[in-house]
Amino acid sequence: MWVFEPSPRHYAKLIAKCREMSPKYTIKLCPFGLGGKTETLTFFEKDDDKGDSFQSWLASDHEVKNISQGYEVVASMVSLPDFILRSTNEGDDIVLDIDAEGSEYAMLDSLLKNAGALQRVREIYVEFHFIKDMDPKREKEALCEALLSHNIIVHTRGSV
Repeated sequence: MWVFEPSPRHYAKLIAKCREMSPKYTIKLCPFGLGGKTETLTFFEKDDDKGDSFQSWLASDHEVKNISQGYEVVASMVSLPDFILRSTNEGDDIVLDIDAEGSEYAMLDSLLKNAGALQRVREIYVEFHFIKDMDPKREKEALCEALLSHNIIVHTRGSV
């Protein structure tokens, strides 16, 4: 099991949870996020810590606001297809559970553009969010249709 978390304020609880689950699973904890391309970006802490995101504006069932803690978080994002190709093997059957606070759109789009990574994915659970300058319902439908055309089972959750 691979776990990704770019928000430093979640590390302590996540490490404790990984330690608790380690007798049952082999866990690899990655202190970075996944997205559409590999880069470093400002990571926005929000008034609802479950909404921390690479997106400056984000909403799900409610809009979350950016907060200032007296510092700026700059976090790493790694391309989902690059990560899959570097960290898994041909013939692997990958199940993705994506709750990426707005990065899901670029992440899935980049996956669809990379046949080598795409062929390893069998099933995706994904939460879709509202982000700035996008029609999320239309984008969600297009991504889900494209993934289904590759015989990838998609389970959606969230407000979109």
